[in-house]
Amino acid sequence: MKISINKKLINRNKKIAQITLYLSLALLSIGFIWTIRNPEPTKALIGYLILIPAYLLVQVSIYMANRWGNSPRPDEIVSQSLKGLDNKYTLYTYTAGVPNLLIGPAGIWIINPYNHYGEISYDSSKNKYIQKGGPNFISKYFSQESLPNITKISATLKADFLSFILKNDIQIDENPQVINIFNSNKVVLRTNNAPKNN
Repeated sequence: MKISINKKLINRNKKIAQITLYLSLALLSIGFIWTIRNPEPTKALIGYLILIPAYLLVQVSIYMANRWGNSPRPDEIVSQSLKGLDNKYTLYTYTAGVPNLLIGPAGIWIINPYNHYGEISYDSSKNKYIQKGGPNFISKYFSQESLPNITKISATLKADFLSFILKNDIQIDENPQVINIFNSNKVVLRTNNAPKNN
């Protein structure tokens, strides 16, 4: 399999993830120290004004680290999973308007990886995927590991790719399909009733 990868984008975002982490930790430290040293209500307010943005920055840094900083990254998991394919296939990583695009004799596939675990099923009455089990509430809240709206993300990825080919005047004969994969060995999928187009 041939791979076209945007290493410049990956390295840049990895650096941003590291800077965001260090900045958030520095702000948290400053906020805690200020709050401890200045217990008076009027001065403690300044500490909270530092701690609130620091907390938000921590959330951003966790998201960035999960996506760009930690190895294996989602794109590395996808490329490792597909390494048995021959050179008739090409994997485009952050170079075709979507994170992972596979083109070959079997068609055009937008691959969207998830690292969630527990039981994943599709609730047709709500038109969405739901997660049972997996990390506890605190882990989901602080690590941003709750299951996102897969149906919406799939539609967005497809629209992003179609926008990319339109912008670059690329002609395609096949309809791209979105495939959502779960790479955790602790996941159980019960999605027989899920829509087949995402």
